[in-house]
Amino acid sequence: MQPGKHYRGLASEGETMMKRRAVQLLAVSGLVLAMPAVASELEDRIDAIVAPYLAASDFMGIVGVQRDGGEALLLPYGLASVGLKVPHRADGVFMIGSVSKQFTAAAVLALEESGALSTADSVVKHLPGFPHGSEMTLEQLLTHTAGLVDIYSLERFGASGGRVGTFEDVLADIGRADLTFSPGSGYAYSNGGYAVLAAVIEQASGVRYGEYLNRRFFEPLAMGQTAHDGSSAAVDGRVPGYDPWGSDGLSPAIPVSAAFTTGSGSLWSSAGDLLRWSAALHGGEVLSRASYAKLTRDYGNAYGYGVSLFQRFGRDVIGHDGRVAGYSSDLAWYVDERTTIVTLSNVQSVARDEIRRLVAAAVFGEEYIVPTVREYREQSPATVEALVGVYSFGPGFEVSITESDGRLLARANQGGYSELVPRDAETWFSRMLYATVRFGRDDEGSVDRLIWGAQDGAPVGRKVR
Repeated sequence: MQPGKHYRGLASEGETMMKRRAVQLLAVSGLVLAMPAVASELEDRIDAIVAPYLAASDFMGIVGVQRDGGEALLLPYGLASVGLKVPHRADGVFMIGSVSKQFTAAAVLALEESGALSTADSVVKHLPGFPHGSEMTLEQLLTHTAGLVDIYSLERFGASGGRVGTFEDVLADIGRADLTFSPGSGYAYSNGGYAVLAAVIEQASGVRYGEYLNRRFFEPLAMGQTAHDGSSAAVDGRVPGYDPWGSDGLSPAIPVSAAFTTGSGSLWSSAGDLLRWSAALHGGEVLSRASYAKLTRDYGNAYGYGVSLFQRFGRDVIGHDGRVAGYSSDLAWYVDERTTIVTLSNVQSVARDEIRRLVAAAVFGEEYIVPTVREYREQSPATVEALVGVYSFGPGFEVSITESDGRLLARANQGGYSELVPRDAETWFSRMLYATVRFGRDDEGSVDRLIWGAQDGAPVGRKVR
């Protein structure tokens, strides 16, 4: 599926004392009604929550919790380096993907405070000649309402897997691509919009994107383990990333070039630094009250400037998740509880969605169920071949299902590939996307549709070729 070494059966490798305790707790767990816990009790509960994901090789990394400015709880799990069998440490440094967007948004607001720009400015004011730049504002870029194409839909990304190109090439590609809708008339999450914002930051500040973030945020807040991927800043402790492979293995990830992630997902950071950032951002140390209000306002799509706004267990949350080759992340601030929960993994798997919710349940005393490890079954080559094809979910969105060395791979538009692992002949699971995929058949028994999800009413793509 990918070049390089694959690692199988990782659940038996590099077990730490915390992992062994977690597995023991898992054996007696099930439905849990958790009262708000002190640190030692909470650590045991998080150990048990993480155990099945660690056993499935769908998570390795750090879970961090900090409540109302108190001492941070930082819990490492699994291996920082699979090949070297080096366990994670609490100060490990990970790529944080789209968690980076709030830093880009905060940089725009900081430049607005200094008078260098306004979020009401048209893009063309700062990037003369940018196609459609007179029709869209910086605020529309920040809120994903500008209609710009997503990075992962660019032909340049698809052709090289995001490894070949310069930032200038990518900006030019974004500008040349057709708008997905007229600026201001719709909403579509766009990493391309945040790439353009990074270019605006460089023009308005007179320095490179990473340098501005370093001067304005990282140095003043003593975030010594945080840096832009394309910058010259030296950050120790970076851990290698892995992608799921097979039913329980991992494969070393092939990095995506910073040319494609600048502004939208290019930062490295540690759990400690992100807890420090969260406390400073939401504690009034980073932005003025007026700027913070703009950052955290819901503009109609449960999204502010670089942050999502939602509720979990009836509690207001400001946060963002991230996923990039080899890594997944989540940073969530529970507003009234003044609590931050951070999850960092060097496995590119949306298992972090389940982990973040379960950890929050443990922190706040909500009911939760610790899951069991999924079981998978081998499928015949004929079964795999019958599922290959292109499935259309509507204008502009297709999912390609291909076969490689007996493995089934899914790819949306020009994005990256996610392996589908069989649970039975018609039901498959993506360990990367943590999603169930089902295939339907017509009256003659031929595969004619792809259902993305296990629930009723899940999106259906019709086989078009």
